Amino acid sequence: MTLRGYFDDRLRDLQSQIVRMASVSNEMIERAIEAATTGNVSRAQEVIHQDDHVDDLEQKVIRETVLLVMREMPVARDLRVLTSTLGVIGEIEKIADDAVKLARRSITLGNRFPGELRTSLIEMGVASRRSLANATKLYTEYEPELAQTVIADDDTIDTLYTLACARIVDLMRQDPDRIEDYLSTMQMFHALEHIADRSVAVAKRLRLHYENFESDGVSDS
Repeated sequence: MTLRGYFDDRLRDLQSQIVRMASVSNEMIERAIEAATTGNVSRAQEVIHQDDHVDDLEQKVIRETVLLVMREMPVARDLRVLTSTLGVIGEIEKIADDAVKLARRSITLGNRFPGELRTSLIEMGVASRRSLANATKLYTEYEPELAQTVIADDDTIDTLYTLACARIVDLMRQDPDRIEDYLSTMQMFHALEHIADRSVAVAKRLRLHYENFESDGVSDS
């Protein structure tokens, strides 16, 4: 196998592990929302346990990325991909942490999640998961239009978050005895808003690596 072939194989392997990290994180979000809206404690505990897998993948990818940079001394496009990898995995690991926060809040609430906010949490969860999926696609197959979509979708998610918080504040006023439950509920929505922000961070990082470098005349050779 040529040196180029070896490098390409290692790069593809790294990318597949990043996609796996993102896939597990996306699944964690889905399960955490299910736990929150149904009071399913075992589902929440599954999310917490999955975080160990994401952490293991993160450490493995960091180690392999650094070793690949040291051994192959890549330049231009190859170096951009590897350096962006380090930033992307950091954001994905934080997304998994946000899913864990959501799961822990669901355990705290048990069956006391406000029924009138279930649809809002599910809707915001779908939007946040879609944002993560699109950001992951950008990493393996960069498209300027898709990057802009991820960034623009954040406004929609922010609006959903603002509306949910306003409704929670109303509920606090109506039923101050449940203020702790409502604060935990607000923190769930906040975790989803953070997830979307981290997906946007991935999109902006990749846009910097691909579009700005190209506009500065950096070639792929």
